[in-house]
Amino acid sequence: MSALADAIRRGRPRLDLTRESPFAGLHRRHASVVDVVAQSVAATAPAGVMLVHPGALFGRSGSLAFTELVLTAGLVVAVALVIGMLSRRISSTGSLYTFTTRGLGPWAGIVGGSALAVGYLAIAMSTLSSGATRIASLVSSEPRSISGVTVAVMAGTTVITAGVIARGLRMSTRILLVLETIAVAAVLAISLVALASTGWDLAPLAPQPAEFSPDIVMLGIAFAIIGFVGFESGAALGPESRRPFASVPRGVLVSVFATGAVVLVGTAAQLALVAAGDPGGPWASTSGVGWVVDLIVATSFLACSLAMTNAATRLAFALSREGVIPGVFGRVSLRGVPAAGAILIAFAVFAVPATVLLLGGSRDTLRAVTSPAGMIGFLVAYALVCVAAPVFLARIGELTIGAAVLSGVAGAALLAVLSTAVVSTSDTNPVGLVAVLGILGVVSAAGMVRLRRGAGVIERVGVHDWAVASDTIGGDGEGSR
Repeated sequence: MSALADAIRRGRPRLDLTRESPFAGLHRRHASVVDVVAQSVAATAPAGVMLVHPGALFGRSGSLAFTELVLTAGLVVAVALVIGMLSRRISSTGSLYTFTTRGLGPWAGIVGGSALAVGYLAIAMSTLSSGATRIASLVSSEPRSISGVTVAVMAGTTVITAGVIARGLRMSTRILLVLETIAVAAVLAISLVALASTGWDLAPLAPQPAEFSPDIVMLGIAFAIIGFVGFESGAALGPESRRPFASVPRGVLVSVFATGAVVLVGTAAQLALVAAGDPGGPWASTSGVGWVVDLIVATSFLACSLAMTNAATRLAFALSREGVIPGVFGRVSLRGVPAAGAILIAFAVFAVPATVLLLGGSRDTLRAVTSPAGMIGFLVAYALVCVAAPVFLARIGELTIGAAVLSGVAGAALLAVLSTAVVSTSDTNPVGLVAVLGILGVVSAAGMVRLRRGAGVIERVGVHDWAVASDTIGGDGEGSR
């Protein structure tokens, strides 16, 4: 009889395990790889990004646009592999924040967590506003009423978002999966029709050497990476996933490849149409399916807002359990969900853009801050986790040359892109940059003050999930939450 069969037959419990994990109350070990993929893919909003970003990227970079997108996809894959090295060893709703803390310590962890939180909330607000605005433009043709209708759509979406997250993880991820699958299928169909109309001419995708400039390429990558941010959010579902050390890294990597494939196909179609003298193509508002395109983008962006809010709720849950932020964010409902935190965060995501619109501002007013906040926040979080990975692996005696090279190259590339993004934003949007740096500074400082003054907080920072007695053969059934 094998040792495994003997263990199953005898059912001897592990007496050295605790009965509760630091995430007690959370509904553990019930989500699958599908849920991780759904969360990560919805957060990147591939359908909406594909229909909006390629044209803007082409306007910035010309023939270099597709090359920049390929380079961006490669960089994101490298970051996903680095995250995979950590998520195979650590499971936490804090995801990158926890990974950074375990590698670089609590002070760097607070900076990374603050950057990640700012990124999640900025993208959630931006996509909520953008999606609602497109819905409002389809419902109302009167410009004066657009803002009011937009706020009403945002309010309704916020109620749905809070309700869905509060109902449970699998409900939110399955809804995200359905919404994004429909949107992506429609986008791919339109893209393939567009490519067919050009005779599958891919020559326009080749960069023109005369247009090459390192600064343009770096700036293009900084802009293009917005289309991928959020792919790591599936890592926040680790404690709630079955076999988290397998499902999380696999789900995150699958989401990156899926998002990359959709965006590359869509970009190829749009660039081919531009070369053929039809820049609008089936995406144009004057085309017969223009309203369908608006509906697809709106659906994708609203699903993205839900996914980002979901990720922010999990991050807040980890910070709350550590004592860094108020305890309300760490409370769970009878369904094993941080429902109170989800409601508060969803309301905050709604309140900011609604206030801007009601005070006479526009979506562009909001994006002047949320766009650089999303870009800088995620780049800082990704760069820190790439620096933290080899340090953590060396500490546990598992660092390899391949892991060190991968982390080093990805981290250096991210820092270069971040520097380019900051310099460019200082020239084009100095007020937005000052606002973002101010927000990051205030949030990080508040976290550091809490580390220094909170009783026992600094010792708890970096908390992660671990096996409890009920996870083992012969466990007593308690602690499963």
